[in-house]
Amino acid sequence: MARSLMQSLHKFSLRIQRTFRNLSQEEMSDIEQASLLSRLGWAKDVGWETLLESQRVLIISEAGAGKTFECRAQQQALWEKGEPAFFLELSQLATTNLPDLLSREEEERLEDWLAAQSEIATFFLDSVDELKLTLGSFEVALKRLGKAIGSQLGRVRIVITTRPIAVDQKLIQRYLPVPVQVELVPSGDNFADIATGRLRRDSAKKEDSAPVWRNVALMPLSDPQIREMAVIEGVDDADALLADIRKRNAEDFARRPQDLVELCSDWREHRRIRTHREQVEHNIHIKLKPRTDRGEPAQLSPDKALEGASRLALAALLTRKLSIRLSVEAVCGGEPGGALYPEMLLHDWTPQERDTLLERALFGFASYGRVRFHHRSVLEFLAAQYLGRRLHQGIPIKAVKRLLFAETQQNDKVIRPTMRPVAA
Repeated sequence: MARSLMQSLHKFSLRIQRTFRNLSQEEMSDIEQASLLSRLGWAKDVGWETLLESQRVLIISEAGAGKTFECRAQQQALWEKGEPAFFLELSQLATTNLPDLLSREEEERLEDWLAAQSEIATFFLDSVDELKLTLGSFEVALKRLGKAIGSQLGRVRIVITTRPIAVDQKLIQRYLPVPVQVELVPSGDNFADIATGRLRRDSAKKEDSAPVWRNVALMPLSDPQIREMAVIEGVDDADALLADIRKRNAEDFARRPQDLVELCSDWREHRRIRTHREQVEHNIHIKLKPRTDRGEPAQLSPDKALEGASRLALAALLTRKLSIRLSVEAVCGGEPGGALYPEMLLHDWTPQERDTLLERALFGFASYGRVRFHHRSVLEFLAAQYLGRRLHQGIPIKAVKRLLFAETQQNDKVIRPTMRPVAA
């Protein structure tokens, strides 16, 4: 399934022109709010051609939106034109020097570029494995690249991808700055300006010149793009699929390429869009499966994984703490109200079991040291299912009501005693 998904997204990125929307500094400061991307309109979109006119670009998108595949496709396109273009994972760059991450051909092109003193090189820094990336390693990765580039920062275009979190832009500006461009400007009044080598900045910039620094959001798929991807995925009646998506209010499961691939597969098999409940339940089942890209710290049965996720979901809703602590780094900073402590909520689990659960696809990167449920509807569904199982098990309805309406501020005092495992 993972390989099929990657192939689908690769074909899609080659045929569909994804668009981006510029983010203001005000929107950047509010980027942790989960509703930000959904509030963005479809106006003033720009494409890759416009994006690459800037020297520093920060691309923000949710998990499964396709930012990794977009960057890989652009790197390949530039490479085939003969340009020095490189795709790097930030988590790998944090532990490995740049030359060791490149193939022989890439290293040769990098060396040629460093010696040329003229071409522009493009580096795509992707946060593809964000759970391995901490604030400290993010800084180290930037340092390593800056050291490898040396004095050539003015000839570099850098594209960095991230989830909707507060990114420390000061670190990027510190280690990968854009040197101030200064040049000789002839003076009609005094030729001595040139003779003495006087330097001054050119203030007569074009109004329509591209900004040096650009922050953008990768936009969700539009209806035409959904239709095009459905055709790529082998759906023989894409218009019927679109109509059923609208009829069942399933747009949330169609705007991200990763989810749309699964939806198209379901359509080919059943010739209909499942109900919202069925979609959420199926989505949970798929995203709680063991990871196939690398080994896991512990083995988890499907029932235990579902049980643990449900307990965390209910606690998140009751405490309104949507982030879950994954590492000790989460203690510092982060969103107001803090994060849930899984060791308190899943106190009957081993540390390895908790790590295994939180690294599965049901949870997405929230910020350094934190994860969160990848979709609000999944969070609500799991919490409701947990309460339903407790009622079926025989817990009094009054106890459930007390739990729901209690004013809980600290999950270790109120939630933990209630979060007992449900018998299989």
